Amino acid sequence: MASAIEFEQLAAAGQIIYSNTRYDSTYIIDQPELSRIIAAGEIPVLHVGQPEAIDALLATAPTIRWVVVELWCPREVAAERAAARGTNDTAERLAVWDATPRLAVADAQIDTSTVDPAAAARKIMEAVAAAKCSIVVPTMHLVHPDGTVDLAATRRHAVAAAESWVDFFLINGSTTAGSELTNMERAAVLDIWLEAADPGRLLACAWSAEDVATAADRHVTPMAVLQANTQIAAEQFLQALPPGSTIYSHPMFGRTFDAKLAAWARSMGHLPSGGKLAKIRPDETAEIHRTAPEFTIWDGSARRIQRSVAAGAAGVVATTLSAMLTDLPPRSLARIQPTIDAVQATLDQLPDRTAKRRWILDQIEV
Repeated sequence: MASAIEFEQLAAAGQIIYSNTRYDSTYIIDQPELSRIIAAGEIPVLHVGQPEAIDALLATAPTIRWVVVELWCPREVAAERAAARGTNDTAERLAVWDATPRLAVADAQIDTSTVDPAAAARKIMEAVAAAKCSIVVPTMHLVHPDGTVDLAATRRHAVAAAESWVDFFLINGSTTAGSELTNMERAAVLDIWLEAADPGRLLACAWSAEDVATAADRHVTPMAVLQANTQIAAEQFLQALPPGSTIYSHPMFGRTFDAKLAAWARSMGHLPSGGKLAKIRPDETAEIHRTAPEFTIWDGSARRIQRSVAAGAAGVVATTLSAMLTDLPPRSLARIQPTIDAVQATLDQLPDRTAKRRWILDQIEV
């Protein structure tokens, strides 16, 4: 509760994120209180009645992992509930119901006339769990017109992208055709990102033993590409990795990381700390997670983030966001997933990986 004078002071200072007048009262979301909650390590829970309030909130604090939940009921149920309040304002409340549009996107949409409180709470907790997932974004090395690496442009891009909310940047991955670079070129690109971002936010895709050593020397977690055609070769590959390494598993490189390989690695003490697992189904994710729960799974696809997390993934690799690292949506899956889906629809129309890479590069401005 605040006085009219306090409201005027907040407004004069530009510290009102959103305000709305309903039922002879003015409701506001103010920046000082939101900042206090966040600084105290508490979790802000805001009840708003307008879609534009959500837009204002997410725009003001885009790096927070907001979970957007729509609580709704049919008009006739709203009328019954308003009458039961005994406040004699049913007509006014129904006018508000009529004027309030449904949310176009939300992490959870709950019809409170059919979902009981316990079930609603479970659905909200599922959305909260999904929001905790990590988002890994492959980075692009920029090139000159002749196709050679443009380190200066890559540096400008890295500096700008490092300001984003992205949890991990995957350097020299397959999205940017890192395998086509030399060991020295990959090291140079990694060094540029080390200048821009904390090493704890970097994953260095390693296409050779030298790449693994380069990452380790720089205290960056290597993501070694699993290149093996047989179970035995895959076991030997895992044995050779330094502790704390992650892996990149994709069918185009041969033997993939599955529950069988995870079980062997765990029993023999050669389990990587985690990995990007491409072309993996949710049931396969769940099986690997049950077999080796300490293995951090990043689903190579971001087409179904909530489903991937529910299956046991700790996060996803969002290749589509490579095209917009300096213009990301707010850190809310309700906004991230539609953004990913829209870009993915464009990429799906392109004929091959080269065309997709070119399109992503064309979106990046430096």
